[in-house]
Order: sequence, then structure tokens, then C-alpha cells
Amino acid sequence: MTNPVPAYLTQHSDGSWGLWVSPGAAEGAPLVRSDLFAATAPGIVPSLTARQDALAQLGVVPTESTWTWREWNTDGPTIPAGSGSLVGSIPVQPAVQVRPGPRGAPMTVRTERRDQPKHNRGPVLAIDLGTVLGPEAVGWPALGLTVHYGGVIDRDGTQFQVFAGDRLIGFTMASSHAPGGREYRAVVYTDREGLPYGSVVPGGLPEDPLRAKFDALREFYKPGDREYPAGPYVVPGEGR
Repeated sequence: MTNPVPAYLTQHSDGSWGLWVSPGAAEGAPLVRSDLFAATAPGIVPSLTARQDALAQLGVVPTESTWTWREWNTDGPTIPAGSGSLVGSIPVQPAVQVRPGPRGAPMTVRTERRDQPKHNRGPVLAIDLGTVLGPEAVGWPALGLTVHYGGVIDRDGTQFQVFAGDRLIGFTMASSHAPGGREYRAVVYTDREGLPYGSVVPGGLPEDPLRAKFDALREFYKPGDREYPAGPYVVPGEGR
């Protein structure tokens, strides 16, 4: 099996983007295919789907689902001169690999591409939230929220958890009745085993999960209960 090698997404000085595959991932690498993002507005990071499609056109597939982003101040051996400082990278391998068969004969194996591998864990990058979850999630980081892959019972790798700091405030569940096949539940209490109970939020993903939790607590508890929210809801960062 071919060992994964890096693929790089770099922003050029004119705002366009180039996709580079490090030597060893595909014949003729490193490859420059900035034309794959010709429709992308300058300064806007290509979407997760666009990146995956571009990699597929280069004949490689990612071995992980999360991109790493960092500042790049000097030209590296696989980064072209003139690239900007924003660099994204992800391990890739050829979509078609040749492996020894049962008797030593070559055997061609096509690598399966998965947008969200089963049992995937870790945070979803802020720039990927719109692609992974939908437009409602784009503004969540501005509220101080982070999203992680995985859920309370996650058998197929399609659930997500929403955190305010280290506090779980909501999670998604698969549902054939909800918009996009995914419902959102605001956490209203946690049982003795540490499992959260979530109240379904009508209408699918909320634009403000903190407000959704506030409203769910008011629906679930009664005035006078310790968990019942006091006073009006205040948007994070705004004064009372």
C-alpha cells in the first residue's frame, strides 16, 4: 500500500488558489492545478467539496477528512515560489493502487473516497462548516462555538456535537423527517452516566445554538426550577 503524502492548497499573490500534490502521490507530481478553482472568488477559500473534487481530478483521494491550516513564511520543497502565506494540507494517496495479489501478481485496487469516514472524531474547521452542515452553521464560530464530529450514539459517522468551550450544548441526529435528513437537539440535562438528553429544535439546524438551548430550557423546565433560565436571552458579546 502506498504511504500517504501531503497535498497542499496555497493562495497566490493575486488571490487565486493552487492545488499541489507532493512527489510520490501521482505520476508527474508535483502538480499545479489552480485552474480547478477558476470560479472561486479571490480571497475565498475553496469549499470542502471543491477541494475533494479537485483532488479526485488529480487522481488522488484524502486519507483523512480534516484539513490542516497554517501560515507559511518560506518556500518549501513542494510549495511554489510566489505562493501566499495561507497553506492548507491533507494526506492523500492514489485513487488507484497496484498491490501484490495472492500469488505475487499485480492487483489493482481503487481507493474508496469518503467525505465523512465512520467513527471520525475531532473538530470541524470553521471554513468547512457551511459545506459539512449547512449555511446555518457558518455563523456559529462567531458565537464562540465549536463543532466536533461524532455524537452520543454514532453508528455511521454522520452526527455532530456543538460545544461552548468544553460544555456540550447540542448535537445532531439522523432523521428522515427533518430538513436535510438531520435534526438538531439542544441539551437540557445530563444523566448520571454522563449522557446528554436533547430537546428537538423545530426547523432543523438553528442559526444560534445558544438561543436554541435557552428556549429549550424554558420549555423543558418550569419557572422556579434551578435550571430555568432567568431574564431575557442575551446574544454573546452584547451588553444587557
